[in-house]
Amino acid sequence: MKHLVFVGAGHAHLFPLSRTREFVRAGARVTLVAPGKFWYSGMGPGMVSGFYESADDTVDAERLVTEGGGEFVRAEVTRIDPAQRTLDLRSGPQISYDVLSLNVGSEVPLEKIAGAAEKGVPVKPIKNLLALRERLTTAGGDPRVVVVGGGAAGSEVCVNLWHLLKSSGRKPQLTLVFAEDRLLTQATPKASALLRRYMEELGVRLVGRSRVQKITADAVELDGDEIPFDALTLAIGIRPPALLREAGLPCAEDGSMRVNAFLQSVAHPEIFGAGDCICFGEYCLPRIGVYAVRQGPVLQRNLLAFLRAEPLEEFSPQEDYLLILNLGDGTGLLTYRGFAVRGRWAFWFKDWLDRRFVRQFQQS
Repeated sequence: MKHLVFVGAGHAHLFPLSRTREFVRAGARVTLVAPGKFWYSGMGPGMVSGFYESADDTVDAERLVTEGGGEFVRAEVTRIDPAQRTLDLRSGPQISYDVLSLNVGSEVPLEKIAGAAEKGVPVKPIKNLLALRERLTTAGGDPRVVVVGGGAAGSEVCVNLWHLLKSSGRKPQLTLVFAEDRLLTQATPKASALLRRYMEELGVRLVGRSRVQKITADAVELDGDEIPFDALTLAIGIRPPALLREAGLPCAEDGSMRVNAFLQSVAHPEIFGAGDCICFGEYCLPRIGVYAVRQGPVLQRNLLAFLRAEPLEEFSPQEDYLLILNLGDGTGLLTYRGFAVRGRWAFWFKDWLDRRFVRQFQQS
């Protein structure tokens, strides 16, 4: 009996995990190794403002795999040995595999800024945002909050923090620091301008073209400036965990595992990967959930085909993607290709998409 092991309960793994019974029927033993529940990043900023609760945002990955006849191991993988086909865990016995699927996500590179790991709250893992909300909800006075990072994650978290503080009767004191000359550089200038105008209307202080030099006990130090804070959130980009490179797997410059069109490691065909932790050769897709979600069904079919020694299917990524930001006030900023608009209907659409995705695995 071949042993199929999933490491990580990320966006791309939810679909194949919900089909665990198909792997079992194909004669495989199935194991999921993950630290706990799946947290959906699309609802994370809305959880900050209190629009969503953790029950809305999470999927019980253990139930998905065990109801299909698989096994769940609550643990963190600390080492992959492709030669021996084994996994070392932070706690528990070593696990061997015949086929391995990696969906280990990404992390915020805190080491880039001195003091960040000690004083800041990274936006990943997503459960950090719930802890941040609870901390600010119980804090007295009008806390000074600084968010570092002007991309989608930093901007969404910033405005949702503003609405969290406002809803509790306090005067929000938010500062958003970003290195670029405009917000949301992955979108069009129009989308950036709409977002900037909205933040300025709220009263968020925007500090652009500024790089953080270090973080002290109570201040963010920039070039010639210092911003005091009571709470600090970091959205300074993401990178794959070091686990992949340390395993000796062929990786791109950023540390993501290089895969072929079938989502297999270019050096180890029995190792598959999906989501934020992979690159196609040296080409990395934008690290947004839509690509991982769409990889899920292809990954499921290819794992099953690999177990059966059948032909595999190529994954073809879409050229464009829809991006909708939750602005915390019941409106959303929608951008697609050259189009950008802010409105309530945009948030309703996002909310419907997000809830539909999560519920299919909460109820499966």
